[in-house]
Amino acid sequence: MTKKNRLQLLTEPEIEDFYARPNFNSGERELYFAMNQQEMIALRQYSATKTQTGFRLQLAYFKAKQKFFEFTFDEVNDDVAYLIAKYYKNAKAKLPSSITRQTLNQQKQDILNLFDYQDWSLKQSALVESHLCELLRYYPKGNDTFRQLLVYFENQKILLPSYRTLQDLFTRAFSRESERIGKLIQLIPQEQQEKLSNLIKREEGSTKFNVIRADQKSFKYNPIKEEVAKAVELLDLYVFAKEFLPSLQISKNAIRYYSDLAEQYAASRLRRVNKTQQYLQALCFIYHRYQQIMDNLITSFIFHIRGIMADAKKYAEKARAEYNTNLTVDVPKLAKFMKWFPNRKYGMGHEELNREAYNILPEKQFPIIADYLMGSRFDAKFAKRDFYLEQSRLFALYLRPVLLHVSFEYYKADADVMAFIKHMKNHYGRRKKGPASFKLPQELEDRISETALPYLKKTADDEQIDPHLFEFFVYQKMYHRLDKNLLCCNDSVTYCDVDHDLVAESVVDDAEKIANEFGYKKIPVYCDERLDEVLDELDRAWERTTSRINRGENQSFKIKETKSGEQDWSLGYDGVEKLEDSFFKTLPQVEIPDIMMHMGDRTNMWDVFTHMKSRYNVKSKPPKTAINACILADAFGISTEKMAEMSDMNFNLLRSTHQDYIRVDTMCASNDNAGNLVHGLPIFKLWDLIDNKTLGDGDGQKMPTSESTIQSRYSKKYLGKAPGISVYTLIANFIAVNAKNIGLNEYEGHSLYDLINGNKTDINIDMVTGDNHSLNQLNFVILDSIDVEYVPSIKDIREAAQNLLSVKPVAEYNGMICPSGAVNASLIRSQKRGILRILLSLLLQENTQ
Repeated sequence: MTKKNRLQLLTEPEIEDFYARPNFNSGERELYFAMNQQEMIALRQYSATKTQTGFRLQLAYFKAKQKFFEFTFDEVNDDVAYLIAKYYKNAKAKLPSSITRQTLNQQKQDILNLFDYQDWSLKQSALVESHLCELLRYYPKGNDTFRQLLVYFENQKILLPSYRTLQDLFTRAFSRESERIGKLIQLIPQEQQEKLSNLIKREEGSTKFNVIRADQKSFKYNPIKEEVAKAVELLDLYVFAKEFLPSLQISKNAIRYYSDLAEQYAASRLRRVNKTQQYLQALCFIYHRYQQIMDNLITSFIFHIRGIMADAKKYAEKARAEYNTNLTVDVPKLAKFMKWFPNRKYGMGHEELNREAYNILPEKQFPIIADYLMGSRFDAKFAKRDFYLEQSRLFALYLRPVLLHVSFEYYKADADVMAFIKHMKNHYGRRKKGPASFKLPQELEDRISETALPYLKKTADDEQIDPHLFEFFVYQKMYHRLDKNLLCCNDSVTYCDVDHDLVAESVVDDAEKIANEFGYKKIPVYCDERLDEVLDELDRAWERTTSRINRGENQSFKIKETKSGEQDWSLGYDGVEKLEDSFFKTLPQVEIPDIMMHMGDRTNMWDVFTHMKSRYNVKSKPPKTAINACILADAFGISTEKMAEMSDMNFNLLRSTHQDYIRVDTMCASNDNAGNLVHGLPIFKLWDLIDNKTLGDGDGQKMPTSESTIQSRYSKKYLGKAPGISVYTLIANFIAVNAKNIGLNEYEGHSLYDLINGNKTDINIDMVTGDNHSLNQLNFVILDSIDVEYVPSIKDIREAAQNLLSVKPVAEYNGMICPSGAVNASLIRSQKRGILRILLSLLLQENTQ
């Protein structure tokens, strides 16, 4: 296979670093050159100093990188000198340049046997290529597949082949997968092919494709109306995609990947790819985009119904205040009327009598005071009913379109709410009639509780339920059930049923096989051996902690006596260390653009920024300064026009550079390159807070947005009067390894797994922390399943201590800190299949967290 036809998996610096021989420091030499008893036995079969030294070197390098290297003793002189000085009498001995090929092969085999590894062979090649084809169905992006393949090599204990061999494996696997998908894509009916082609076909102005991929801007009427129109436009193709895509046997993660490819680039690029990729990307885009539209519509529904309910509450409170005020004013008038009536002027006419009476007490206040005297009080629900009648126009504009165009499902098929929804859809949707002709069948009216029925009529004498009041009654039911995750839409991303998000129940039967292939052996035994391990660990932690407190060994645990004579406790904290910055004071100040240029040159960042149009070759590489200016303009939140003025650069150059080269995928790739560069520096490990473990920290920063989308929300606490989003970022040793935009109304703890699992850098996260917003009980489990330890930062340690659980019964603890209850291990074991199903769904990329 020629170099031109091979896939480029790594950059040149990455290849060099990946296959480079380890360069030990003094501490690493102590660690890797130490040998256990089995290794010493293998060493003794070599009698000569040179062969023993060669064995020690190969063994240490294999421990560090699981690879073998060819070298002469002169090339590793520092390591040789260390071994000679420590293990041999003649410290000044001079070894031959190398050992024989036969001895070297024997040593490699001995080392492989020690670690139960397999050498690379043609047999392994066929197995790995087959596994690669399987991986591509779940991880279609090259970088992701490569990372998963490394896990497979490590788990199966297979020696990693050369980079060229890996390239050939990937190239063949990609070709086989493309061919497999291509044959299935050809089965798409001609009618659907024409619809897909028309979607990306350019006519006057924008293509339909570009219109559909535009996100909803706000919760106002026109954006909602446009979103509904998109849903109607895509419905037929979505129904086909929903039926067809499962036949491709690719994961939902793969569908999102192909959808993102179509969404990130212009329709012109999609028209230029081959028909197989064109239809594949378009179908995945339609499938994912339709579900996003459903998300947007349901979110709009929730937003407006919350607003209407909040306004109704204010309206009722105002009505209550007026009611109480009127009673305060009118009750004395009633006393005046009662004194006047017996002593009224004799012979008054009916009209004169009414006039005099109503002058004392207004006519409209008579029934109110009468009800009050009879024990009736103000009913806020009736006040809200009046408000809903006044605002009924809003129902038709903002809520009814969602009801008509979203397919809702309830966990009970025969539930009242589904019967109401079906009747309303039939009346307003299929029959296209208005509220005036709406009539609720008696069998449905009987399903409404007697307590709610009076509030669905304009007056107590009405025989029929008011259509507007009934409509909002149904919307309230829908809202409350959506809030409790009982009502769902399986054609959406966020609001679908949990069971719909998981792999099939039958997949759990193959849990051990799948987990072994992907390299996560904990998963099959999670409710068995792994549960026993953590329970033992918890029990030892209780014993260790309480014993040290009782013996007074924990100096940070402060016990004091309160005024009431009871004992209380608190934690002492280390004092703030004096900042030692004398070294940094000696460094000259450097401008940020200069740092960016330096990093860009060191990481070869400029080549990552490719033109949006692949066929564009007039300017294949953008000017470095223009790329630098565009990145900094976005970083500081200023426009390219302002940057052009400040930096005395050509505005048209910056504008075109920003449009053609600055994209999410190019920015992410350049950030990954910068992170990998710093990760390869010796200082990176010095930043580890815990020895030999990289600690990540997930936190969200609230940022104002210049453009309006429904993800942008208001928060007086963080942003004042401006809308914005939260940029949830995973930091490891000062490197931003991954980030995700979430709304201010979204919980950070629901995205932590996705940040770690979506990390594309070479930085392996061993532990992760976060503030209280990252707390989520599920995170402890799902992160542990992928060998990441979750250690959240607890804001209120005393409150957290009140919710601790133990293995033993609570009665066995009587110290300052006691558990609130015992872990129900039997309940956990009984839910084993459900837990495994969730973990496998995340592992197989069936869905995100």
